[in-house]
Amino acid sequence: MVPGDISMSNLSAALQDVNLLYLDGYSHEMALSVGKQADLMKIPILVDAEPERTKTELEHLLGLSSYIVCSGKFPEKWTSISCIPSALLEILVQYPRARFIIATLGENGCMMLERIEDDSGIDAVDIGNVAESLRLKVHKDDSLPTCVSSKFMRLSGRGHGTIHGRLLIGTAEKIPAPELVDTTGCGDAFIGAVLYGEAYQLLPSLFMILSFAYRKKIAMNKPVGVLISRWHKLRPVIFAFK
Repeated sequence: MVPGDISMSNLSAALQDVNLLYLDGYSHEMALSVGKQADLMKIPILVDAEPERTKTELEHLLGLSSYIVCSGKFPEKWTSISCIPSALLEILVQYPRARFIIATLGENGCMMLERIEDDSGIDAVDIGNVAESLRLKVHKDDSLPTCVSSKFMRLSGRGHGTIHGRLLIGTAEKIPAPELVDTTGCGDAFIGAVLYGEAYQLLPSLFMILSFAYRKKIAMNKPVGVLISRWHKLRPVIFAFK
């Protein structure tokens, strides 16, 4: 489909009751056309910034984005900054409309940088140091996913800009190797968890289980009862972070 295949009136009608729009950059001309219309209608946009997409395909979409999700490879590719926390900060500096960015880190979980509007003149703290202090708080022996968060503060990185926000690190559930079957669809499960959490305003209370959603597909050979049991173990952990 290309933009000429649908009129603006039909596109507006299709978006009329939409509360959150997800775009992944495929067919980027059509995605940009839909994104621009959604922006005019004040609809928040979540962009899946895949490293396979070119700057031409993604740059304008990211400029419209309210939320960004990416793989751990994307931040360095986009910013040429090898430190992931600093690269995430640089992306939020580049795209001031984005409220948060989340990077998936595979078996290491995920990292989220959330921005809030604040004009206080407090001194900035290096985000790399903040990330290191959060990693020290993670209980490496805990098999269930969890989340550690910094306070809201002014953060600086390896670029020139700063933001006021907080950094969160989410761990992944440790799944025994014999249970690993297939990781196909894990990224879609992760995106689905983010969309669900944002749509129901559960972020960041849902954040610590995003990696669980991201990896649950690899336990797909387990009986349904096992997955339900795993959910009941996670449920009190999730709502403890409301």
